[in-house]
Amino acid sequence: MTGDRGAAARAGSAAVTPLQRQLRAVPVRTRATPLDALTVALRWFRAGRRIDIQALAKELGISRVTLHRWVGTRDQLLVEVLWLTADRALAAVWDTVRDEGPTHSLTAETLSRWAADVLLHPGFRRMQADEGELLARLLTREASEFQSRLIGLVTTMLTHDVETGRVTIDLEPAELAYATVRIAESFVHTPAITGGEPDPERNARVLRALLR
Repeated sequence: MTGDRGAAARAGSAAVTPLQRQLRAVPVRTRATPLDALTVALRWFRAGRRIDIQALAKELGISRVTLHRWVGTRDQLLVEVLWLTADRALAAVWDTVRDEGPTHSLTAETLSRWAADVLLHPGFRRMQADEGELLARLLTREASEFQSRLIGLVTTMLTHDVETGRVTIDLEPAELAYATVRIAESFVHTPAITGGEPDPERNARVLRALLR
């Protein structure tokens, strides 16, 4: 009998998979977190859906007050969504351009392609059509986190261009980055600035002429 009980215990133990053991060891998280809020907002933005605080709170199963405590204002959440989208896209384009090994500025090529892609992004297109002035304000104001982060990233790109001899213009990378970002912005946000249509090809020509 003792042997039978031991065999049964061993059989039961063997039936437990590694996955089951981990699931038993790690408590299942049932409550949403601030990162969940960002994840859902990113998903909505990629789909071209308006990021509404009330709807987002309902999706997460939390109160609007809690969501505001997590992410701040809607504008602050939008900046994080816009920046994370831009940062990931720029990193991917930069890697592609660098692998191609052009002799001219990697920064000019990266920003040119990125700007063209931005104009086709469902979330950007929706915001530009419905909230164009807000979009331009969030992305271009000097007080905006997006603006300072983008200039910092472009400064890093231009430093690489200068060090590899692809850009020889007599300006510090930080100074040149500010001017470069402003030029790209002026083409991307043409609808909000002049009411005209964006022109990514002209943007590319100007950036390539400047960064050499």
